[in-house]
Amino acid sequence: MSSTPYTPAALDISALDRAFARYVARTVGCDTANEAAALAYHSALLVSAERALGNGCVDLTSFALQSAPDDASYLFPPVDVWCAQLLQLRCCGAALALEATADAQVTPLVLDGPRLYLRRFHEAERRVARTIIERVQQPRANDLSISAELFRTLFPHAAMSTDWQAAAAVAALRSSLVFITGGPGTGKTTVAARLLALLIARDPSVTVAVAAPTGRAAARLSEAIGGAVQREQLHAFVGAQLPTSGNTLHRLLGYTPWNDQFRHHAGNPLPHDVIIVDEASMVDVLMMDALFSAAKADARVIVLGDPDQLASVDTGFVLGDVARAAQPAHDALSALHSTSFAADYAALSGGAASLIPSQTSVPPLRDAVVRLRVSYRFGQRPGIGALATATQAGDADEALRVLDDATFGDVALDAPGSVASLLAPILPQLTEYLHATSPAAALGALARFRVLCALRDGETGVAGVNSAIERWLSQQGYVVNGWYDHRPVLITANEPSLRLFNGDVGSTLAVDGVPYVHFPLADGGSRAIAPSRLPAHETAWAMTVHKSQGSEFDHVRLVLPDADTRILTRELLYTGITRARERVTIVGTAAMVRLATSRTVARASGLVDRLRYAPTSS
Repeated sequence: MSSTPYTPAALDISALDRAFARYVARTVGCDTANEAAALAYHSALLVSAERALGNGCVDLTSFALQSAPDDASYLFPPVDVWCAQLLQLRCCGAALALEATADAQVTPLVLDGPRLYLRRFHEAERRVARTIIERVQQPRANDLSISAELFRTLFPHAAMSTDWQAAAAVAALRSSLVFITGGPGTGKTTVAARLLALLIARDPSVTVAVAAPTGRAAARLSEAIGGAVQREQLHAFVGAQLPTSGNTLHRLLGYTPWNDQFRHHAGNPLPHDVIIVDEASMVDVLMMDALFSAAKADARVIVLGDPDQLASVDTGFVLGDVARAAQPAHDALSALHSTSFAADYAALSGGAASLIPSQTSVPPLRDAVVRLRVSYRFGQRPGIGALATATQAGDADEALRVLDDATFGDVALDAPGSVASLLAPILPQLTEYLHATSPAAALGALARFRVLCALRDGETGVAGVNSAIERWLSQQGYVVNGWYDHRPVLITANEPSLRLFNGDVGSTLAVDGVPYVHFPLADGGSRAIAPSRLPAHETAWAMTVHKSQGSEFDHVRLVLPDADTRILTRELLYTGITRARERVTIVGTAAMVRLATSRTVARASGLVDRLRYAPTSS
């Protein structure tokens, strides 16, 4: 189905956007009333404001002959005139000229075709594209036959039918860079654990790092890989090489905030032979650039993520762009690989090469991107699976049909109402939580339900819903002042010294009359921290969908806004739906579901074209 990207009627212009635009206009050397300076000012303001929305560039074609974002009387010229005039100004350089010579003039703006960039983001996008192309076009010189016996043990069904988890492992063995994508429950971390077994069995000296954009996601990744190793009985293969803890990408790369630099970079690469990165949908273009630059040339980088989830809150959507670039232009669902890929799959699995759809002429990127399509989480919850699939496809009619189908007991659409009606379906879990007398019982009960909101502010946002729930609790006779018992707490800043990370959720319970916030441990226990020691935090009866990424709950109540907003998109709805293990209820109107399902945010960037039309090395 077609989708309609959301285009706001007016951009939010910040003081920083205006200050930057004035600086750019001054580089022209004329008064801002001058025609050239006015073009520089409004062009810079536009690209700066669009970057704040996550766009890596501005396609001038989309804004030609339209009013400037902060001055309706100023019309941008036709795109060819606009591009020609910009290139006459000292504030803007042509991408081809800048790439051709190292001593080219440094300009704050870069024009690449009809796309206008801030220099920093153009350079990052170009480096990311170059690294991906170089890595995928140079397959590793591996003797795959030495892995065949273990491969067949780990993927016993790969010889009899197409096993995309096995195909993902083949891709990672063939290339120094692989993107393994798929929705919740498709087995991305299981593949990562089996792949580690293959790699470590071949070379017990390899060093491994696991990382994610947030501390909570990094901890979950190491826990998930450890769980898969135990479940798959892989201890004999991974031994002591299994990473016991994950890092945030900032910490892995050695970020130093005082100079906005990383300790690890191309001149001082990371020492690891294998780097696994999870929740890659949240990784922006600058961070992906820093990661790729810091990985040594012979390191194997394994990127895991779901390109249908919410994109990074920062600039760009590298995972989504890579996934789109790898798709055949004529068939977004095709999974064609090269004949050599199919042959390697056959050699490793012992099956037929025909199990992998293939053809002779395939761009190298397609062999490095494997999508896992079978979700093992929703087998007993067909409504959640059907709703997620309809949302992914942008099929609003089907999504509403699933929500209205009484045979699906695991999904529903509830009309907005009182806080009592909001809480009614999760009242058993909420009551269990409120009656819990031990940290373990409280944390277990709290993890079974969650109210998620699209927005932070307003009556239907986190702030409004949190306040409404506390008022309702007060009416039920509960104390809700200060650090009251059972107050759920969401950590919003990393504090490695306390092993607390952005996204961690704890529960407040008094110990000998003194309030402590209790956080879960991987072994099922908990640890207590005094409220005064906590980093930035907030009450968490409700949390945003963004903050819930990577988490799972038995029952989710997903609260949609009562009026249209640019954040209401297919990606947000899909992410909220797939946080639920057993049941999800959308609280909102059919009109808001239709709006969200039929609209997607396509981040502006040139990365898809750079990858899709990259020349193939001979």
